[in-house]
Amino acid sequence: MSQTHHIDRPDASRIAYTVEGPDQAPAVVLSNSLATDMRMWDRVLPLLTPHCRVVRYDSRGHGQSKAGSDSATLDDLGNDLLAVMDACHIPRAFVAGVSLGGMTGLTLALNHPERLAGLMACNCRARIDEAGSAGWNQRLGVLAAQGMQGLVESTLERWFTADARQADPQGMALMRQIVGGTSADGYTACVKAILGLKLQGELNRIQIPVMLLAGAQDGAASPEEMGSMAALIPGSQLEVLDPCGHISPMQCPEDYARLLMQFVKTHAA
Repeated sequence: MSQTHHIDRPDASRIAYTVEGPDQAPAVVLSNSLATDMRMWDRVLPLLTPHCRVVRYDSRGHGQSKAGSDSATLDDLGNDLLAVMDACHIPRAFVAGVSLGGMTGLTLALNHPERLAGLMACNCRARIDEAGSAGWNQRLGVLAAQGMQGLVESTLERWFTADARQADPQGMALMRQIVGGTSADGYTACVKAILGLKLQGELNRIQIPVMLLAGAQDGAASPEEMGSMAALIPGSQLEVLDPCGHISPMQCPEDYARLLMQFVKTHAA
């Protein structure tokens, strides 16, 4: 079991992270989705650590990390990731993020491209419409009335098809534990960050290597939506896993690790 380290942020958030793999290998930072923690990467980790220096961290208010308040922006989340890199003495890294983690990575690709060797943005969007905003506000209402336990089953139903849930009872048990254990402040802060998502019109400014990864059965970030992002990012590539829902490294770990390793090998200096 790898050792968990912590760093304190200026706004009283506290970020937990781990580092595994050879010190001299290409650095890869893994950024989790909303309502998960670094355990969402457990199935891909052993496929990556022989070849990469892998940094996992819990977004503020998730897992072993603490949120300083119930409000945050994508810039805040991006700066948390950079602070973890600084603590690990990593000047540049590949970033692979799922959903919220992908949005965080896109924010860094726009604002701090010098720190990213490449970005694998997975199961994410670059914009939010009125229906999406309404959905997030409805979830915040459930959270206020019922706590995180009130969001567990509906979250898993959005993330995984019925067939996928039935085929992986052990994984679903872990995900119920992770989602239910997310702090209310952390969930709320990160939802507020998502509600400020307005990156679509800026994607053409991204100049670093980007791979976009979609799940064929992902209703939250469909292949069509991610295809519209790929069309705007110069030189980017789009990959679609099928069958796959929203949490791709958990549902398709071998394919996920293969694509990530190909991306790293292609673009490593």
